[in-house]
Amino acid sequence: MTVMNNKKEFPDWDTYYKQNKVESMPWYEKNLDLDLVEEIQFLKKGEFLDLGTGPGTQAIELAKRGFNVTGSDLSPAAIEKAKLLSNKVNFIIDDILDSKFEDDSFDYILDRGCFHVLSDVERITYLSQTKRVLKKNGMFFLKCMSKEEKNLPDDKGPHKFNRDEISDYFKNDFDIEKIKNTVYYGTLQPLPKALFFVMKKLVKL
Repeated sequence: MTVMNNKKEFPDWDTYYKQNKVESMPWYEKNLDLDLVEEIQFLKKGEFLDLGTGPGTQAIELAKRGFNVTGSDLSPAAIEKAKLLSNKVNFIIDDILDSKFEDDSFDYILDRGCFHVLSDVERITYLSQTKRVLKKNGMFFLKCMSKEEKNLPDDKGPHKFNRDEISDYFKNDFDIEKIKNTVYYGTLQPLPKALFFVMKKLVKL
């Protein structure tokens, strides 16, 4: 894996959530992400982490489907707003790069907005932390921006990836069960092109 400190400039997330309505944010999606809907139909109910929960909508929809859900975000303002929407989710302030979650805390993790705003250096820590908090044989659902997206300039917004680049990050620690070309559901039109990965944590002897 080639490591470069290609950190982009992003807003201070707490300030951003304080100053903007969540309904206007590019990643806001009231309904459960359609790609995730397809994957959870036959899952056993368990502990689900919505990583970088932001508006909290995905966590709330997962809770409605019977999962025991934690929604984490590094922005206190985001968590404060999310808590107003539901008392069925454990909304908590946590930074995955310095996570306070215990080892093997979750059966499932959803990330539809965190990974693709991190630099290569930060992704190494991210990988270590996600596999640490995910249980044995736990499932990881990742959505990120695709390099096939041409409407958004490369120098702005999230990092873009192709299939091989994402696979290269996770292949030593996860069994990649599915890679899907899809879109990023939100408020942008047309919907940006995205990749959706379904992965299972490898059990190493």
